[in-house]
Amino acid sequence: MFALPTFYFAQEEKAKESQTAKECDLPKDFKEPIKNNRLRKFVAIDNGVDEKEVIIIRAQNGFGRGIYTACVKGQPIQYQKIGTVFMREGKDPFNNAK
Repeated sequence: MFALPTFYFAQEEKAKESQTAKECDLPKDFKEPIKNNRLRKFVAIDNGVDEKEVIIIRAQNGFGRGIYTACVKGQPIQYQKIGTVFMREGKDPFNNAK
């Protein structure tokens, strides 16, 4: 009875992975929507890669806020900006509990 939902979720997770991997399959002539060296440096340090390996594929800027998607090693990762601070989407910067 419980094996079926587990199997279903495993299939759903695999479908998500293949969908996100396609998001980072970019054409050779792809041009980044914005040039933001601070964001690129932050993403590179956050993921332990070189800045040249970070490609910003989506940017939504607002007044003091922004949401960005960057590809790192073929995987899309979302970041947000509040004021002048960048953080990974979904991470709570004030949660210090480990």
